[in-house]
Amino acid sequence: MFGYPTRDELMALPVPQLYADPLERDEFLAVIAKEGFVKEHPIRLRRKNGIVIDTLITAVPIRDQNNTIRAFMGTIRDVTFQKAAEKALRESEDMFRHISGLITDFAYSCRKSPGGTFRIDWLTGAVEAITGYTPAEIHALTCWRPLVIEEDIPIFDREVIGLLPGESSRAEIRIRRRDGKVVWLASFAECMIDREDPTFYRLYGGCRDISARKEADQRQKDLISELEQKNAELERFTYTVSHDLKSPLITIRGFAGLLEEDVERGDLTRTREDISRIIAAADKMQQLLADVLELSRIGRIVAPPEETSFGLITKEAVDLLSGPLAERGVRVEIEPDLPVVRVDHPRIREVMANLIENSVKYMGDQPDPVIRIGVDRSGKEPVFFVQDNGIGIDPKYLERIFNIFEKLDPSAPGTGVGLAIVKRIIEVHGGRIWAESEGAGKGTTICFTLPGPGDRAQ
Repeated sequence: MFGYPTRDELMALPVPQLYADPLERDEFLAVIAKEGFVKEHPIRLRRKNGIVIDTLITAVPIRDQNNTIRAFMGTIRDVTFQKAAEKALRESEDMFRHISGLITDFAYSCRKSPGGTFRIDWLTGAVEAITGYTPAEIHALTCWRPLVIEEDIPIFDREVIGLLPGESSRAEIRIRRRDGKVVWLASFAECMIDREDPTFYRLYGGCRDISARKEADQRQKDLISELEQKNAELERFTYTVSHDLKSPLITIRGFAGLLEEDVERGDLTRTREDISRIIAAADKMQQLLADVLELSRIGRIVAPPEETSFGLITKEAVDLLSGPLAERGVRVEIEPDLPVVRVDHPRIREVMANLIENSVKYMGDQPDPVIRIGVDRSGKEPVFFVQDNGIGIDPKYLERIFNIFEKLDPSAPGTGVGLAIVKRIIEVHGGRIWAESEGAGKGTTICFTLPGPGDRAQ
């Protein structure tokens, strides 16, 4: 037990030399003096090689005729391994108690040496399912910091490995899986002094995959943003409609008064003119209301989307406008092999007819009017275009042309709702639309995107 080769060598030692702590010897003697014996009293003793062992002593004193203690008789039991096992069990219980209080999908424990860094010494749970790495691979990384994306490293350093004893944290941190996918984790961590060596820190933690929740939060934010945008559009729409409807009403009211005066005077010529103006204003109001109603209906795709040739849709639209095209002498050039799209066929035919009609309307005095219809495949997605060599648009007005009732040329026919309808149809399909022009006299190109085969309309 004590490492001495012979009994005589051990017996020759002064007894106090065997005690690891003199205070424990004093306590032992005090108990003997008071109780007359000790039973399994814990005392740390020192072996010959200096190693301290844990023991339990049971002893009674041996006294002489003067009642003076001359010796002790009893047993000494080495419980060093038992103590170590009890200590390991306590640490294990502490670790599981702390971790069980954390809501996790995987849990871990780290230990940090003085001046060193935290190293994982225990790991369990859905590690591989969440990170794509095996527990052994995570152990080899010393901690999971290398998985954290660069933007979130400061959060990890502050809220996880930067904790001091007694501190705990909850944080949301992004990591990059083995397959490159970014995953959101809810991190829970608590730091404390290591029981075995107070110079060491111990970190208990756990992580939960919250990617689905973050995606739902983002969808909610997007929906709120879209709703705010729709509300703003509705306010502009209401103002614009009320403003534009006032014009024909004022005209009708004005000429109704003139009509009354002309009837009283018996001026038939002026009366007919007044009636004609009133009818024209009423027709304008009727057309405005019809266009507004049409625009309001485009909140969803009416017909189920189908895969169809964009070339076929284009040819149908050109056929519908064969009269105006022939009358103005416009040549339409359609690129061959236009791609298949997944759309509401009648609605996109309406888009193409509207864009072609718009190009004819704004050809100006171009002696050789041409409309080119095709697709640009150089980017990430096909971009369809309707290009003309008409009067063009000042670049500063390009965004305005899709606004409701917006007419850059007030004298041009129509209500100014056509391109607003086109924009709405394209957006309902999940596409984008914009205009390009180098300026007056340089023609205009309307570009837009549409879902292809396998895509879904929004």
